Amino acid sequence: MASHRFSVFFGVASVFLGLKTAPVHAQAPPEVASETARQMQGSPLAEQKDDAAAEALRSLYVPGGLTSTQAVTQIAATSPDLDRAKTLLLDAKGGAMQAMSALVPRLELLGRYSRLSPVDNSTTFEGEFDIPGLGVGTFSIPVDFPALTQQIASDATLIYSFTNSLAEALPAYRAAKKNKISAAYQIEAERNNVAFAARQAYYEFARAEAGLGVANFALEAAVSQRKETEALVEAGSAARVDLMRVQAQEEAAKVAVERAKFGLQVATRSLQALMHTEELPTLGEDLSEPVGGVPTEPESALKERAFRERPDLRALRAYVEASKHQLRSAIGGKLPDLLIRGSAQYSNPNLRVFPQQERFAATWEAGAVIRWAPNDTVRAQGRSKQLQAELERAHADVDQLEIAIRVEVAEGYHGMLAARSAMDSARLGLSAAREGYRVTREQLQAGIVNTTTLLQAQSELIRAQVDVVESAIGLRIAKATLLRAIGETP
Repeated sequence: MASHRFSVFFGVASVFLGLKTAPVHAQAPPEVASETARQMQGSPLAEQKDDAAAEALRSLYVPGGLTSTQAVTQIAATSPDLDRAKTLLLDAKGGAMQAMSALVPRLELLGRYSRLSPVDNSTTFEGEFDIPGLGVGTFSIPVDFPALTQQIASDATLIYSFTNSLAEALPAYRAAKKNKISAAYQIEAERNNVAFAARQAYYEFARAEAGLGVANFALEAAVSQRKETEALVEAGSAARVDLMRVQAQEEAAKVAVERAKFGLQVATRSLQALMHTEELPTLGEDLSEPVGGVPTEPESALKERAFRERPDLRALRAYVEASKHQLRSAIGGKLPDLLIRGSAQYSNPNLRVFPQQERFAATWEAGAVIRWAPNDTVRAQGRSKQLQAELERAHADVDQLEIAIRVEVAEGYHGMLAARSAMDSARLGLSAAREGYRVTREQLQAGIVNTTTLLQAQSELIRAQVDVVESAIGLRIAKATLLRAIGETP
């Protein structure tokens, strides 16, 4: 992981704090400058061109580093969940091919060689004769027909089942086509889920980077305050208990830094695992830039848009249509089967030729068959009941998903409103905390307040920095949440 320096100007008694690079990619105090809320709400903050918060957040940026879009692309390219979803389309295509094969006549080609057992084909023809001059008499003529003991034959048979093709295979083929459409939507839905998870992982990494920057700032401030307090104690201007408080604050800041380093390591490893890489990421997205591409329609329009475009809902609706066709196919299986059949044979000897001769001869036959098996009807009836149950469950799943979409759109829409509001509030809170910290330091130097008050002001400043970080990242996650809710790729 590349390390880099950062420096942030805090208007605290005109002190410029230069924060050193931490061993684990420490970053600047992330005081976020978001343009999105100002653009969409017309806040007075829009007049501020570039403040300390924007400069601090920009210091987290590493040119050429990893952006959230790049992370999404790589994670989607290597996601096993998405690969698993793609197999649904292959399965649906296979089902369509199977169903289509039953729509055309069945052709069977056969070639065979047979060894036949020898038989006695000798016989005697007997009769009577009445020949003038010879009189009446009987005769007996022995005849010995050849008995061939091997046969070479080729057969071609063409069978077409009207019932199987029209009543069963045709609805099954239509169901398979709907399943292909459903599978394509499921893949799209899974791609959106993977993209959303990738955005979350990336911004957790960004949060951890910024959190380490805040922790390092708190430690630097605590060290500086401890040195100042030591000088005051030596000069007799402060009590030793004040120094003990400051020392305790410094040790707590060290603990916070170690926890932040641990959090950064976990977030980094999580992002690496999703990206299937060992390369250490750097924050290549400038979080001070405006957040664009946020839907501006009202909640009701977003809800209708989600009902039209959510791929998981469209997949489920296509599955409902497929289930209807499968039900029709099962019902068709209850009908008697009407077949037409034709075959041709070319064999040596041809058993239809009498007497048998050791030569190839061609014969053919054609006919129609109607067959019905009560067992098949009962089995088809049971299958149709199962499919009817599946269809009703699918309808219930559609209703349940529509309810969930209503909730998700509401969460995304109001989450964006809250994130924009939180961004403005966090920026104002940071300005107030910075000014309060500056005034408190001046009061401490004038002997008006003690170190406890200063430590409280410092804690408020750190909390304000954290709030700005959470607001900046929360705004981006809220955008991803809303886009996913309405069916777009986050």
